[in-house]
Amino acid sequence: MKKILLTLMLLIGSICFASEMDGDEIFDIKQNAFALYNTNHINEAYTLLEKIPLEKRDYETLIILANIEEDNNQINKAIKTLKFAVQKNPEMYKAYYNLGCIYMKRKIYSFASENFELAIKYNKKNPYLFYNLGCAELSIGDFNKAKKNFIKAIYLKNDEKDFYYNLAYANKKLNKEKEAKKIIDFYNKTFVK
Repeated sequence: MKKILLTLMLLIGSICFASEMDGDEIFDIKQNAFALYNTNHINEAYTLLEKIPLEKRDYETLIILANIEEDNNQINKAIKTLKFAVQKNPEMYKAYYNLGCIYMKRKIYSFASENFELAIKYNKKNPYLFYNLGCAELSIGDFNKAKKNFIKAIYLKNDEKDFYYNLAYANKKLNKEKEAKKIIDFYNKTFVK
């Protein structure tokens, strides 16, 4: 009984201490963890970031935690962390983008599409958001929307070969063979050497 009581007291003490962590301590943990993350020591980074109390984790910390969780194949945990990031800051596109990517990998294309659309709502200048939305729409079978999003992606970044390839594919699915062939000819001249 004494062991249980002592363990409980230590646990409560560590929880109280963790929630009293000040801004400087959190800043130091984040800096060290991000350095570890950037040098591919992801598990060490994760261990450090988990020391930050949940209520004090900022958006950036949550995104890194979710990335590591996804890398470690803890997909449900990553989704939960990203949804918490959205609650913390609903106007930041990265959490929506990452959720969209996870749903694409899981072949839940309607959720992927929904999250990419939300990401675009908050960042209309990232071509990869439009491209990934187009890919989700291709998978759903909405070829007109896919085509429009590939065109937007190309408008923002015209040197990405996958954008053209998928635009040609969308045109082919829409039975627009001439347009598809023009795009493939351009693709072959520009990207295939």
